[in-house]
Amino acid sequence: MDTLRLSPIRKPPSVPEVVVAEIQRLVAAGGLRLGDRLPPERELAELLGVGRSSIREAIHALEMMGLVEVRHGTGAFLAGEPGRWLLEPLKWASDSQMRLFRDLIEARLSVEVTLAQLAAERATEEDLAALREASQRRAAATAGQYLETGFAFHQAVAQAAHNQVLAFMLSAAKHLYFDVLAGLEQAREPLTAFRMSQQAGHGRILAAIERHDVRAAGEAMREHLAEILAYYPRLASGDTQKGGATTASEP
Repeated sequence: MDTLRLSPIRKPPSVPEVVVAEIQRLVAAGGLRLGDRLPPERELAELLGVGRSSIREAIHALEMMGLVEVRHGTGAFLAGEPGRWLLEPLKWASDSQMRLFRDLIEARLSVEVTLAQLAAERATEEDLAALREASQRRAAATAGQYLETGFAFHQAVAQAAHNQVLAFMLSAAKHLYFDVLAGLEQAREPLTAFRMSQQAGHGRILAAIERHDVRAAGEAMREHLAEILAYYPRLASGDTQKGGATTASEP
């Protein structure tokens, strides 16, 4: 008797998985926007023809993915920043802040060099205007604004690249990056020169993208992030110093 040739049976998705996929499809189609409230459990269950327990499990899964924010007594809302919690466990899993920061910069290098290159290739006039505005906001930033305005410039580069996956990856790292730097309230030495150097780096990235110089844009981004990685140990060593310092936070 010939050996039977059978193919493994693919396990069908569970009902909650189907619900998650349906909500994601609705978001992708524009039926739900960031910040919108999801229909109540009972309504979702009726619309999708499933039990309320499956709806609850699906919403919990979406919450764990950072796609939904559950506000008790109010309902579930589409998160304003999808991916925010994806990297949260790394704060406790990493053996040191220095290791975590180095890993973050290495990840940003792998993503943002490509984003800068794509931006140089694909940026529209509207994208360039947004990049110039972001660069100007960073140049005018004061203490307490450097981190937010600096990262906003990098996100403007990501938008100009027109690659949703890479832009999402950068956005997912944003809050973990902020949390790592938030602990560096004191630095051992003034940061004025470093801040000026970082702003000059933004200028080189912007200029290369404006020229649509793919190679120069990638190199400018690589140099910019490498400078942050090189400077971080000096910020970290100043973390325990007292007085006479400025806030340490640069993207």
